[in-house]
Amino acid sequence: MIHILLCPHVLDYGGAQLGVLHWAKHLDKSRFKVTILAMGKGGLSSQFESVFSVFYDDIDYPNILEFIKKIKPDILHACPPGGKSIEYITKAAGLVPVTQTSMCPRVVGNKGDVSGSVVISEYVLSLQEDVEDAVCIDLPLDVSGYEIKYTKEYFGLPENKLIIGSLGNERKENAHFMKIARNFKNKDVHFAIKTNEKFKYFFGRDKITVINRYLDEDEKLSFFNCLDVFLYPTSNEAYGLVFLEAMSQKVPIISYEDTAMPEVISKGGVLAPLNDINRLMLILEDLVKSKDKRKRLGQFGYDLFRNRNSPEVIAKKYETFFNNILRKG
Repeated sequence: MIHILLCPHVLDYGGAQLGVLHWAKHLDKSRFKVTILAMGKGGLSSQFESVFSVFYDDIDYPNILEFIKKIKPDILHACPPGGKSIEYITKAAGLVPVTQTSMCPRVVGNKGDVSGSVVISEYVLSLQEDVEDAVCIDLPLDVSGYEIKYTKEYFGLPENKLIIGSLGNERKENAHFMKIARNFKNKDVHFAIKTNEKFKYFFGRDKITVINRYLDEDEKLSFFNCLDVFLYPTSNEAYGLVFLEAMSQKVPIISYEDTAMPEVISKGGVLAPLNDINRLMLILEDLVKSKDKRKRLGQFGYDLFRNRNSPEVIAKKYETFFNNILRKG
């Protein structure tokens, strides 16, 4: 039995934490035991606690050595953003083999401390100074526990129009969605965005729905299921769990041809050069006109998601990764 002490930082809701949860719970339980050590509670605490034994330290893991001595893992697996060395990883490596999944589009840190590193896309792998510094394992998404039960009516969306949806993020390109919604001329189209931002202007509530409240996972995937196109202008993505959420519901994607998006989305959508809003508009016009093309792209994305991002497939890759680390000593 290989005991993994998994350190996913604070158990907030986020792509990094969800990705970790979705592969870790599919590790072979006859060969792997997983214990969670988090920096603090968050929106995903209950999900982690329903599957694993969970311990809580504090920000930056000040008591990491005491927890290692208490839990006695075979491997500590950290989930840092990358780009710099982190003190708790250096300290932990003095007691136990440490591995890591670097979650952001950066060079992996702590290379002198860790026994192995995972990056989540070929794009991030291409950033490494030496390709032998890391292996690439895609993010998984496990939708089996979610219920798609909310309809357009639930979200206040019109039944008789094509729904072009998006999610808010903090990148400047996210504002391009609202610009397109403001300028797109087609009465058969309605825009919808889940965002925390309070917009000061509306250009007709018959044209756009802005959802400012929190959506749980059932609601979020139901929202995706209501969409005809997922229009998500963004940049500097290491992967993009939101793309997998759209692909899981057979929704074609429009985004920018930047960082990891071409490999993640592949033929499940259409990409424009970064910041080319006019090109995004033309792509959207084309998809709005062609139901067959929307269906074809959505099906390709779904098939890719099922084959590439299956949590069982990703868990097997992590099992191989951990076995290789212990075999190398």
